[in-house]
Amino acid sequence: RHLTAARRTSLSMLLKFALLILSLCHAAPLPSCESDTSSHCLGDGADLSPEGIEACLQALGEAGRSAGCNAYLSMLAGCGAEIGSGGVCAESHMNGETAACLVQRTPEEQLSEGCRAALPEKEEAKGLYGIYWKDGKRELDEDEVGELVGDELDTYLRWIKRKKGKKTDRGKERDYAVRTAKKAAASKQIVAKAEEAARAAKQAGEGAKAQQEAAMKAAEAAAADAVATDMTKTLKPFTRSNIKAFAAQAVKQVKDEL
Repeated sequence: RHLTAARRTSLSMLLKFALLILSLCHAAPLPSCESDTSSHCLGDGADLSPEGIEACLQALGEAGRSAGCNAYLSMLAGCGAEIGSGGVCAESHMNGETAACLVQRTPEEQLSEGCRAALPEKEEAKGLYGIYWKDGKRELDEDEVGELVGDELDTYLRWIKRKKGKKTDRGKERDYAVRTAKKAAASKQIVAKAEEAARAAKQAGEGAKAQQEAAMKAAEAAAADAVATDMTKTLKPFTRSNIKAFAAQAVKQVKDEL
């Protein structure tokens, strides 16, 4: 079905801030700016670019943000090396799993002193978010559901209903935006890996054909790894033509370098 002009505009705006939303959305009790973003930074007339969302959150001030959001922003500031390029949680940050990586998955000895100081105090893992959804949302078996009570049980049942129910057009657009943003981020990382391989071959004195082969092999490995490590399982396998395009882009970039 063809998209209307209004819907195309909506999709375009969603794509611009989807990567930021991925990094901001974490389930409690992990630090999160999800509720602050939804309450104050979305809606008609809002700047939905990543920069706009960030500026909106900052403009709220510490007193205007939730405690969880303040904790999340402090964690990002203190763990810049860990979530930046080459950092222990760089890939998780790109996939919207920043807090889970820093707080739950990474041993403290692998974090810098400043990052450790910025993390919230750890509590004993328990319940829906602490155990069953620690590595991402998933369907629970009957015994696991039986362990849930109160708000956590209600949260899980609502999630199951939304997951299995018919999605609205807006829900479909949001899902499409997030999937597209994840694919774009993964594609960029694959090209970077292919560039590294092609550059190494060039520096070793190899010819154009060898550089192309090295880039292709690296792109294939990086693409497979991106899909395998996608915690949300929404990233679809890249096609052969995708891989060839990544390798060609990498080789061209290396060729154009002085």
